[in-house]
Amino acid sequence: MTGKKIIGIFLLVLLASCGKQEAGTTAIGIIAPLTGEGATYGAAMKRGFDLALKGASAKLIYEDSRLNPKDGASAFQKLVSLNKTPIIYGAAASGVSAAIAPLANKSKVVLFSSISTSDTLSDAGDYFYRNVPRNALQGKTAATFLAKDKGIQSVAILGENDEYGVNLASSFKQEAERLGLAIAYEGSYLSTDIDFRTKLQAIKESGAEAVFIPGNYEESGIILKQADELGLQALFIGGDGSYSPKLVAFAGQAAEGFYCTMMAIDRSTAKYKAFEKKFTDAYGKSPDVYDTYAYEAGLIIREAMEKQPDDMKSYLDNTSFDSFSGPLKFLSGDVDRLYGIEQIKEGKFSSL
Repeated sequence: MTGKKIIGIFLLVLLASCGKQEAGTTAIGIIAPLTGEGATYGAAMKRGFDLALKGASAKLIYEDSRLNPKDGASAFQKLVSLNKTPIIYGAAASGVSAAIAPLANKSKVVLFSSISTSDTLSDAGDYFYRNVPRNALQGKTAATFLAKDKGIQSVAILGENDEYGVNLASSFKQEAERLGLAIAYEGSYLSTDIDFRTKLQAIKESGAEAVFIPGNYEESGIILKQADELGLQALFIGGDGSYSPKLVAFAGQAAEGFYCTMMAIDRSTAKYKAFEKKFTDAYGKSPDVYDTYAYEAGLIIREAMEKQPDDMKSYLDNTSFDSFSGPLKFLSGDVDRLYGIEQIKEGKFSSL
């Protein structure tokens, strides 16, 4: 046998083995931002999901989306075609999930996110699921907090120009106007922007009492720092994308007092307390909200995999799950649950 034939046979065997799983083991794909911007989201996804699937008959296969829609779509194609995954956990960032969802529908592979909140994903197709509530509820929570809890009368909006930021800014504006808040300024920025001073100066001159900044933690942190440097004395509030310890690293002392909306958790339950201990024992620190929702997503996927492995989609559609905020039922892939408010106090996020 020639050397070329031997190499050819070896490659065929290698390719065949890539998609093969151990007997009784289910391959679960995970698409998360493991590096680059958004890596803290990916780290939380991995911590929570790994803990939920510990001891399960599952092979977890991670792919890095880098918070990029094209990379996310490529990761999906690889997981489905090469690894034959029947279900995929991900993605982080609504824009990445929006890019993957059509592929999931075409392949009939469940795509399950614990982070993507854009309202447009409610129409992403039959195979997209999420245990996080939609932006419409998040925008409403932020606007209501400003108008009713803080007595704000005028607000500026400065959001990231992507699927998440545009959608959340829109839902916030709609509710703010309904509540009688004056929109003193409205603008947007790109994820590549690093200088927000011109826009912040315009906001300062507008007289806005509060500023809503829906975007990721990196840009939000820079905005807070530059606003402080300009002497912009306004209340700042963001969406769940701002929720990360790294926001404090970017903003420094300027982060103190910052508010953001975040998915609600009932920390008083025995279920949560048991999870908190398990998480702390495993990682040496308390879980944050993204850790918690990732763990919950993992438990839901694990239950579907163990109870009805041949039709996990049907199981998700017809089962009520025990969540960290009470009974959870999927309706066309969406859930009905609440957002709360977090504030940075002494450098750490704290629930109000």
